Amino acid sequence: MSPLRSANAPIAQGPILDLAQVEVRFPSARGTFAVVDRVDLSVAHGEVLGLVGESGCGKSMLARSIMGLVPPPGVTTGGTMLFNGVDMVGLSKDERRRLRGDRIAVVPQEPMTSLNPTLRIGDQLTEVLRAHRPTMSSDERRARALVVMEQVGIQFAEQRLSQYPHELSGGIRQRVMIAMALICGGVELLIADEPTTALDVTIQAQILELFMQLQSEQKMAVILITHDLAVIAQTAHRVAVMYAGNIVELAPVLDLFDVPRHPYTRGLLESMPRRGISASKTHLATISGSVPDPSNPPAGCRFFDRCQFAVKGTCDAENPALEQITEDRWVRCFRWRELPEFVLADAGAGS
Repeated sequence: MSPLRSANAPIAQGPILDLAQVEVRFPSARGTFAVVDRVDLSVAHGEVLGLVGESGCGKSMLARSIMGLVPPPGVTTGGTMLFNGVDMVGLSKDERRRLRGDRIAVVPQEPMTSLNPTLRIGDQLTEVLRAHRPTMSSDERRARALVVMEQVGIQFAEQRLSQYPHELSGGIRQRVMIAMALICGGVELLIADEPTTALDVTIQAQILELFMQLQSEQKMAVILITHDLAVIAQTAHRVAVMYAGNIVELAPVLDLFDVPRHPYTRGLLESMPRRGISASKTHLATISGSVPDPSNPPAGCRFFDRCQFAVKGTCDAENPALEQITEDRWVRCFRWRELPEFVLADAGAGS
């Protein structure tokens, strides 16, 4: 069984997505290096899987690999990617393209750069239908665009069809991207890559609420990629924590927040803003250092140089394997059994 497949996840007739030993490599002067390093990942039908980690950990590149959109000169060099039992790695470019945008869709993190600034919104929405529903007439495509725009909460949809991206607010542009992802009507897996990063807090909440409403209504599986654990807490069934190209911990969302097993996960949780803590009296915790250069990874645990619990001679000798610790929990750490109890700072301490 793939490590990310939880016995308690809502799996129906097996996972919709099952990745095994997926690797994405880029060339360098010293040979090739992995930005996604032998990742195993399964997503159940109707499940929301959170994928978290800092920038540079490989989250977005993993998503691009699933979509078949790794930017050259990068290449998906190893592993299998089963979508409803069919290995996408063996599909032709045309077959992969037919899946992308129809049954598998993505919502990117910055709609202003994803939308074509020279095309009207209506043209961009109906372009997806022209590619995937070629028998539809232009009137049918326009009607479908209006239905989906209203479905994602875009008011004055008729007027929006004739507008350009720069005429829309950030929140409306993101809703357009969601409409574009869902317009074909048959999406089974939606990959949302930092979908609220460029939005203000109020609009972020609205977009997240929309995602969860659509996911519940359409029973889609969702991979939600973010660096924000607060978003994950509100939305996900399970969480995979990614660091330096590896999955370092995965667990049901409540279990991970209650008892994080990996030092990196602990650091992410400790750095979250929390209610009741006064910013004027309490500084947020940080994780010292930065994500290692993927072209020159450390010999041992990828987190060794930043870990307060690391032990020389053990943690720097080799990269630990992803170890199963309960039926639905996995961790990549030599010392997880020895870590002290995890206790967040008292939220009332700085009040």
